[in-house]
Amino acid sequence: MKAASDYKEIIPGKKWFETIVVRVFFFFIGMGMQTAYRIDPDVKKEVDSWPETFSFCMSVVGGPSMLMLKKAGSFQYLGEKEVFYADVEMCWKNITFAYLVMTGRISVPNAVYHNRQFVRGSLIYTMSILRIMNIVQTLLLPNFIARFFIKEVPKLTFKKIVNRAITYFNIGYGVIK
Repeated sequence: MKAASDYKEIIPGKKWFETIVVRVFFFFIGMGMQTAYRIDPDVKKEVDSWPETFSFCMSVVGGPSMLMLKKAGSFQYLGEKEVFYADVEMCWKNITFAYLVMTGRISVPNAVYHNRQFVRGSLIYTMSILRIMNIVQTLLLPNFIARFFIKEVPKLTFKKIVNRAITYFNIGYGVIK
């Protein structure tokens, strides 16, 4: 019988494609939230109900993250920062689970049900963040794709088309900046 030291240790490879997809998703959602705060009254009302200085982080354990900060009447996407403290932290347990959620293969409620995601912080603020994310996803995604992420996609109006154009412009400006 072989000793344990005779077996070669298997080290899993890096999931570079999934990591890139998650980073891009975090960037678009972050910039979309920042823009939606300025142009959508529902998002503004929801964010203004939070405490004056409020931060939340979406992250993958040991992987990419996204930090949003509400401070002094503004709502900012701070990018991938090292988080010491966030009022609400939404974490996926690994990059594969985050990738599945962000490509629409499984829903966020399904991910929570199967213990693929966990939340640290107030559940009230978490639900508020999810409502904002639903609005932002309707701004960012075409309706035929948004139906994979949202249960009821609202009707497409002229105002929504204009808001989408503004959001796309601001995201493009954020890439250059």
